[in-house]
Amino acid sequence: MMNALKICVFTVLVAAFYSYVSQMVPQKVTYPPEETELGADMTTEELVVAGEEIAGGKGTCLTCHTVSGDTGGRFPDLANIGLVAADRKEGFSDVEYLAESLYDPNEYIVEGFLPGMTPISDPPIDLNDEEILAVIAYLQSLGGVATVTLDTELRWQSEENSAAAAAASQAGAAAGPSAENLSGEELFAMYACGTCHSVTEPTPLLGPSLYNAGNDFSTAELYEAIMDPDAVVAEEFTAGLMSAQLNATGFYDKISSGQLKTLVDYLAMQKGGS
Repeated sequence: MMNALKICVFTVLVAAFYSYVSQMVPQKVTYPPEETELGADMTTEELVVAGEEIAGGKGTCLTCHTVSGDTGGRFPDLANIGLVAADRKEGFSDVEYLAESLYDPNEYIVEGFLPGMTPISDPPIDLNDEEILAVIAYLQSLGGVATVTLDTELRWQSEENSAAAAAASQAGAAAGPSAENLSGEELFAMYACGTCHSVTEPTPLLGPSLYNAGNDFSTAELYEAIMDPDAVVAEEFTAGLMSAQLNATGFYDKISSGQLKTLVDYLAMQKGGS
């Protein structure tokens, strides 16, 4: 009983300490990825360009996937995905395969890789149906020929998805720019990450230290550690603890794609105090 009480008190003190530090240290403003405007009369070629911007920005696709032809990465390379998409899953066209890979990415896993990708129509990425069509057009163009337009209908599209995207957009506008312009350090404090992880000391707390996160993990691994914390858990830590905490606090509903990128960039800069 006394040990549990001590842990509880320690957790509260650590959270309070990081909140204090976040207020005392001068902050750098970091802006989220810019929105890509999509017009109803866009051609397929224009959609490809827009899709590339979304994939590298709001969609965060190119954080975990390369487009270089290198097949030795942690996640599948996309260099020729437009060429091979139609042959990946029996009975699926290239558009259907790419759509499922975005809306329901764990339904089909490329051999040699593990599941873990978050549906990009869900928080925190929250791409709407039109943005996903643009990404599909871009992916088709990688080794293949883009054919989709904004009129292309996909069975994964839903009124709920479009409504949720619109609601998220309105919520972001209502919150004002200050919610998105928080620095990585401020986000780390706001979401109480310091309760379980230290970025100032190599000593672990309830979770592993992030003091040297930039050297220990790639950007893709940092994204995975946040979005799917049970994918890789060191033996000395408890599986399910971080995911339970994040789900219980509504983290995945609150954080935006811009904030997520800012937080990951902040962690990637943690290199042992250097």
